[in-house]
Amino acid sequence: MGSRRTRCPRGILRHQSLTRRTCDTPVVGCSTRRCVVVPSVRTLASRDTSSPHRGPRTAPDAIRIDRLLALDADTVPTLGLDGVRRALERVASLQRHIDAIRITLNSRLRELSAVSPAVMPEQVIVKATSVSRPEARREMQRVDTLDQFPRLREAVIAGDVSAHHLDAVSRAIRHLDADAKTLLVGDEARLVGIARCSTPDSFARAVQQAALRAEHETGVDTTQRQRNRTWLRHWVDNDSGMVRLHGEFDPESGLRLVGRLQRTVQTLFAAGEGHNASGSPSDKPAHLTALALVALVCEPDDTKVVAISGAATRADVSVIVDLDTLRSGIHARSIISTGTDINLPVDTIRRLACDARIIPVVMSSTGVALDMGRATRLATTHQRRALEAMHHTCAVPHCAVPVSLCEPHHIDYWINGGPTDLANLVPLCSEHHRCVHEGGWRLHMAEESRTVTVSVPGG
Repeated sequence: MGSRRTRCPRGILRHQSLTRRTCDTPVVGCSTRRCVVVPSVRTLASRDTSSPHRGPRTAPDAIRIDRLLALDADTVPTLGLDGVRRALERVASLQRHIDAIRITLNSRLRELSAVSPAVMPEQVIVKATSVSRPEARREMQRVDTLDQFPRLREAVIAGDVSAHHLDAVSRAIRHLDADAKTLLVGDEARLVGIARCSTPDSFARAVQQAALRAEHETGVDTTQRQRNRTWLRHWVDNDSGMVRLHGEFDPESGLRLVGRLQRTVQTLFAAGEGHNASGSPSDKPAHLTALALVALVCEPDDTKVVAISGAATRADVSVIVDLDTLRSGIHARSIISTGTDINLPVDTIRRLACDARIIPVVMSSTGVALDMGRATRLATTHQRRALEAMHHTCAVPHCAVPVSLCEPHHIDYWINGGPTDLANLVPLCSEHHRCVHEGGWRLHMAEESRTVTVSVPGG
């Protein structure tokens, strides 16, 4: 293959070889060898048209790749928020195309393994790409999933849908029987449309709801089957000496367990407990969850634990459900949220509500909780649960702090006559709560979408 010359980010000639991974060939006028070299876009886009698993029809153009290559330790510190966001969007776009190529190659591995038992796809992936075995297994699961969803395959190969969206489908169909999978495939066009314009987390919730509807329509009672699959295993990690737990619980048992854990975590968080070794805020929820489990199992008489979880009482868990679903069952626009990723069948919700183990918070058909106004200043537990159903993170745009670690905030201040009802409450993380009360921020919330906009002093 030949080579070509282009301008490097510093205005120096850069040699870009199709056969080299780094620029190690001196070029007249080039004073650095730090330039990173990638194959040409034409090479990335080339494909074998005779294969049923063709690669992407198009690839990111050279301009986008060159812009990414221009980002180094000197240029990144000069970027503002918009610049960082645009760069991340370019990286994500390129990553989707890379994922598509990997899936195409892994599909070919599957074909080769069918011809020769000596070809073991997961081992090939581990050795060729230096990923872990679980990651290699996940990559092959993506291939299996796309074999069942042809329209999703087209979207992934085109770079319109990410591998993370695909993983959400793989998780959703893991325990579906053949009839339910067939129904889900029939809903594929709608799901692909959702995937194209939503985050993987939002898409995962949509797929889970679709899988629930598919199971409901097949008339399969999965409750007992899920109970039979409940298991828990523990072992010692020989490298760290730490005890590890891994298991699966049926949704009803899992929801009660998670409900107690979450409430205990909230108490520990408020008390300032926990000192995770990394010091990273993103690690603290997991650290507190581990402490909460130890407290619930090993220290059931501790006053902190009893105060939040009531060891001698049932777990207080709220399930958000729309009125039509509660009355008539699953429908196309059903809303069911437990404040977690756990899904409960409608029949189970009705039964547990009668037994006072969960409290249903009924939603309107537009997805906004029915009025739960109170004359008191503090939001009730169930209002907090309703907020968790409508906001998965802090309400300030682009803030990723989980809603479970946020505080309810009155948009119209309570001291000025603002009511304590859901139309006037949003969850804010502690940092943004301080910005509102002490930094002069003003919040405005759209009534229908509950989207929050921020007005900053002097902005």
